[in-house]
Amino acid sequence: MRKSVLIIPVIFGLIFMFGLSGCKKNPKAVDNSITFDSLALAETYYLNSDPKQPSCNLQVNFIYPETYKDEKILSKVRMFFIGKVLGGNYIELNPGNALKSYRNKYIENFKQFGQRVLGKDSRADDEMEDETGFSYYLKLSNTVPYNKNNILSLLVENNVYEGGAHGSHGIYCYVFDLSTGSFLTEQQIFTEDYKKTLTSIIVTKITKANGLKDPVELENNGYGSIEDIAPNNNFLLDDQGITYYFNENEIAAYVMGISKVFIPYNEISSFLRKDGIVAKLAK
Repeated sequence: MRKSVLIIPVIFGLIFMFGLSGCKKNPKAVDNSITFDSLALAETYYLNSDPKQPSCNLQVNFIYPETYKDEKILSKVRMFFIGKVLGGNYIELNPGNALKSYRNKYIENFKQFGQRVLGKDSRADDEMEDETGFSYYLKLSNTVPYNKNNILSLLVENNVYEGGAHGSHGIYCYVFDLSTGSFLTEQQIFTEDYKKTLTSIIVTKITKANGLKDPVELENNGYGSIEDIAPNNNFLLDDQGITYYFNENEIAAYVMGISKVFIPYNEISSFLRKDGIVAKLAK
């Protein structure tokens, strides 16, 4: 049985308004001409079409690039959105078909797992309820936190439960240079010797955010070895600086959640590549 199935195309064109006529535009507020559309899906599926059976719940809010002045770059960025939100198997499809295929695969995987579990257990229903009365859920969404100065930041967020003591929550970030359609990495932003200094900044900020004075104290306050804390390419850019995300169990215990570290440009300007797009933004 399927319940609450909803796939909605929503016009998501970004319309930007500048100040009064005659006012100078802030060089850090030059909006990109790319526009977006979105799709939403919400569905609950019950095994064997029986509401008494285990179920999976899928909720997706998918924003994707719709128009841009350069069709080749638009195609590259749209494929990247599909790949990073829904998965690489769907990048050759249009957004609507990609979401439908993703939905079908998710439900098919749940059906196969559920039938295997139920098929292996021959005990009475009331005796096996605790073990096979499982339910799955997946909440998947993406946002565009920054879309200016030829830079486009994409944030993908998911909440997943597939059995066990608890679910998981993840945030994954990607940054594009719209002048080339290229995905930006740390190596393209920073000079070759950046890692040691950037690591020190990140460790210091995490230490302060936890109300501690010495980074070593992190190891007794939910974090693993401080040697494991390092730039991870999971970052966003905006007018003000760079923001790193460290997911659950990446540098700290699950109970600590996701660690977010914001670093203003003035703290990293000394090791930004001078000819890079980010160095221009930092000025």
